[in-house]
Amino acid sequence: MKIYCTILIRSFVKPFYRQHAGFFTFLYIVLFGAVGRVDGAGLVDFHFSLIQGMLKNPFAFLLILFLWLLYAKKCEQFVLNIQRRPDYAFLQMFSLVSRRKMYALLTMVQVLLFLPIITYTIFISLTALYLHGYMACSILLFYLISLCLLSARWYLYQLQNPGLSEEVKTGKYIVKSSETSYRSFFFRYIGQNKKLLLAGIKIFSCGILFGMLVNQTGTGYELDMIILFFSLAILGHGLLIHQIRDLEETRLSFYRSVPVSLFSRFTQYAAFYFFLLLPEICTFALLTPRHLHYSDAFLFILFSYSLLLFMHSLLFIQFFPMKVYLKIILCLYLIIYISILTSSLPWLCIFLLLSALAIFRGRYYQYERQMAN
Repeated sequence: MKIYCTILIRSFVKPFYRQHAGFFTFLYIVLFGAVGRVDGAGLVDFHFSLIQGMLKNPFAFLLILFLWLLYAKKCEQFVLNIQRRPDYAFLQMFSLVSRRKMYALLTMVQVLLFLPIITYTIFISLTALYLHGYMACSILLFYLISLCLLSARWYLYQLQNPGLSEEVKTGKYIVKSSETSYRSFFFRYIGQNKKLLLAGIKIFSCGILFGMLVNQTGTGYELDMIILFFSLAILGHGLLIHQIRDLEETRLSFYRSVPVSLFSRFTQYAAFYFFLLLPEICTFALLTPRHLHYSDAFLFILFSYSLLLFMHSLLFIQFFPMKVYLKIILCLYLIIYISILTSSLPWLCIFLLLSALAIFRGRYYQYERQMAN
């Protein structure tokens, strides 16, 4: 039994956390690292208020349940992709293990994959019990246990019936054999592999905008803190940008030899990031002009758009490892903080946009990815 646990942990759990280290780092920074002390309220008070609001607001409660479902789908996607890989064909030997024992092993795997959520659920449950929210606590625990058990059951079914859904997937892509734009590869990649990451970033960014801007009034119109928190959400897109650039270099390198002008290539990236920002743009449209001036809405959009293009262009200078890239993102956050203090954010937007254009023009054809030793 012990050798089975070791094999499953090394096959599923360790690669999962290794691959999503950037996402968990960003989540930790947002939930713990970016929380300071304001009016005597610290980290514990912040999370207590956050959990209290979630328990009292039905919409927020349902949103948390939906986010957990997205996380479960992400775990499912990762595990099933591992099972289908040729170098993991040895996992088929587990079909010889009894169904009950195999189900217990896969449930253990799912629990380990859900460990971050389980840990935070413990704090939510304790807070709910303290606030006498017994019904909410029961629903949370039942929902979490159900997700783990159902996911493990699905893993077991796929393990015992390998390749059953491959024909459906293959037919889905054969239909899309016509010529498509370059940016469509990015959208397809995100839709298949990065739904959870994108959903988490968008919910955070749009939630920050809506939650903070609706409190804006004519007498208390202040945007500095909102821009600071919103910049965290936009910088969080760097995790997605890094993986898109990795996709380009590993699977889309053929595009460089295609006879397309440099201007057309840049417009593909520009269009992609415009569509990526549509949820934020729609949020601005809903809040303008009642809670946000037109000029400030334009500044928000220009800031987020130029920052995304700049973060993408940086990886044409050199494909930095994720740890180094996160340090660069932290430096960008400090620069944004200084620009907010000095009221020079519009100039920073222009600088980022022009720098993205200059880097792309000068480095696109000269770039060569250095192979790891």
